[in-house]
Amino acid sequence: MDFRLLYPHFKKKAVTFSYDDGVIQDKKIIDIFNKYNIKATFNLSYGKSKEKKTRLNKNNEEIDCSYLDLDKDYKIYEGHEVTSHSFSHPHMESLSYDKQKEEVVNNMNELSSLFNSNVEAFCYPYGTYNQDTLSILKELNITYSRTTRSTYSFNLPCNFLLWNPTIHHRDKRIFEIIDNFKKADNELALLYIWGHSYEFAIDDNFSLLEDIIMKLNEDKDIIYLTNGEIYKYVNDASMVYFRDNKFINPSDSDVYLICNNKNILVKKRGVTIYE
Repeated sequence: MDFRLLYPHFKKKAVTFSYDDGVIQDKKIIDIFNKYNIKATFNLSYGKSKEKKTRLNKNNEEIDCSYLDLDKDYKIYEGHEVTSHSFSHPHMESLSYDKQKEEVVNNMNELSSLFNSNVEAFCYPYGTYNQDTLSILKELNITYSRTTRSTYSFNLPCNFLLWNPTIHHRDKRIFEIIDNFKKADNELALLYIWGHSYEFAIDDNFSLLEDIIMKLNEDKDIIYLTNGEIYKYVNDASMVYFRDNKFINPSDSDVYLICNNKNILVKKRGVTIYE
């Protein structure tokens, strides 16, 4: 039996946003995401909390891009996903195995305690890593980890520990890629947009994020999910199989699919008879 997996609510395509570092501009983009009822993923480094930082804009003016005081401001992330971006944001490959593990474990513990939830995903600082990094993530049962390499494609990763995004929001091709995504016919097509919220301040273009969202909202066949929701749904959906005229779903997620132009919902830990 041939069938095609769909995202929740029978959507063919998904969009996920991922933003790094936990800086003061996160407040502004979270306001925008909340305005459009979009949940995003934020990758935080607890050890950088409260650190002062400025960056230069195109006019060579200093822009305050300081890190949030996470102990005070953590509630701004309510309703969104938080993952680990290492404790102090180093180049991981420059550290020994033990130091890398310390960076990962300490940050996971601090964030898990702060947000009262298990933080089990990672994002490579600077997008760099080595074999030790990967070994540590596997040892700690990290579910997924994002890189910074844009693929310009809409495929799901072969290895979730090396999850390459589609495109950075600053990329000049962003709207071209969105147009291509609207025409994509991949099974479980995914558009993964990433960046840093301070870049909108440096470029003085927070409106770009709204433009991206409004452009995406023209397509009613899109669902917005966090990185973690994508990871869990894809893994759970992959468990569904067909036998004796029944779709069987051993996972703990409802799975949506289409077969012979008919939408079929297979309930979690359930069986659906195909007629």
